[in-house]
Amino acid sequence: MERRDFVKAASAGPFLGNVLGANDRITIGQIGLGSRGYYETTITARNSGVDLAAVCDVFQPLAEMTKQKVGGKVEAYTDFRRVIERKDIDAVFVSTPDHWHAPISILACQAGKDVYCEKPLSHTVEEGRRMVQAARKHNRIFQVGSQQRSAPHFAKCAELVQGGYIGEVSDIDCWIVSNEYPQGFGHVPDSAVPAGLDWDLYLGPAPKAAYNRNRYIWNWRWFWDYSGGNMTDWGAHHIDSIHQIMNVTAPKSVAATGGRLLKDNRDTPDSFLATFEYPGFTVRFANSQVGMRMDRYAGTIFYGTKGTLFVDRKGYQVIPSKFSAIVRSDVDQVADMLASRKRELTGEKRPRGPAAATPPLCEPIEVTGLSLDPEIQIVHVQNFLDAVKSRKRPFADVEVGHTSIVPCHLANIAYRTRRTLHWNAKEEEILGDEEASRQLTKQYRAPWALPSPSAV
Repeated sequence: MERRDFVKAASAGPFLGNVLGANDRITIGQIGLGSRGYYETTITARNSGVDLAAVCDVFQPLAEMTKQKVGGKVEAYTDFRRVIERKDIDAVFVSTPDHWHAPISILACQAGKDVYCEKPLSHTVEEGRRMVQAARKHNRIFQVGSQQRSAPHFAKCAELVQGGYIGEVSDIDCWIVSNEYPQGFGHVPDSAVPAGLDWDLYLGPAPKAAYNRNRYIWNWRWFWDYSGGNMTDWGAHHIDSIHQIMNVTAPKSVAATGGRLLKDNRDTPDSFLATFEYPGFTVRFANSQVGMRMDRYAGTIFYGTKGTLFVDRKGYQVIPSKFSAIVRSDVDQVADMLASRKRELTGEKRPRGPAAATPPLCEPIEVTGLSLDPEIQIVHVQNFLDAVKSRKRPFADVEVGHTSIVPCHLANIAYRTRRTLHWNAKEEEILGDEEASRQLTKQYRAPWALPSPSAV
């Protein structure tokens, strides 16, 4: 969008759009038709309360192919602005690479559209705050695609932990692992732009770059210009669920380390460890794309004083703890040592009495065999559509999406500066580090620009 278009949209004032009644149909525009975007068209196209009116992608053949597959009166576009300017569209799904989430979502809010934006919400901390401001100023329903918020078993884990079932939680581990060693997605040379692809529009506010296949389709996620690696991909899911289960919104400090082993041309690390200090507990996020774990490829473990809780997309489990005293007095230790030495010298066997029963501190729980996708994705989309009609905030409201992605952005900044960051959540500022603070935002490539707080 050109700068003058931003100014014109901002000066028009709040636009409330169509006010839907309980029985009204919802007209949808789908922006971005990669794997996630196309999947969302299949959900909305078969929803009896929805009319899918427009599909959009910078790769024209993909937009036209989706139009043919969906059928009906759907129109295909390559420029998202043509979708947003349509007065008959009530809501848009934004399923583009991350660097486009904020500009498209803000413009949609200004045009009176409700928004479903895939996670991660934003590409920078400042973008996320602008998106929240736009949704509130224009009275928009805004759901973030963090579908674990719609999964009943994650909600049950929140109930257990907040109710004290596993006691006080001191540490949390979460991870995502794979093994792509040694080549990753490899090196490919820059090449001519494929026919039908608007590469300049694909880049949008990102720095100018020659077309490279690895910067397009799925692998854009591993380049800083467009995303933030697995920290803002799977990390966004993990941190969001930790916030939900622990009932928190922000860490106090963040540190990160990592590196690269894969022989491809990605920017982001393929080995990464971030540590988050929250009030009263610590979170560790680990990502490895060069080696698998022996257990689940992704999951979260909460270590409590009464038990340990593991949760992933297939279920959850509570493993009770038993009391274990490992600190003993010096007198007791010396007495035990002398008694043991005496038995060695005399050949006396250690007396064995009945073992003292140590009752578990909580009861075990195991719920498995669940499936988060596709069922929960459908539920999450339906929650958004219901909210469009009721005007009640959805499960993963934009503010929830923002507070959950901020720690992920901070971890990437900590990695790139190689420093521990101290975070003032109220003011959304990094304390005492100007270099790191500059990475809370970014420079848009002209003629694109992020609206100021007064212009959203």
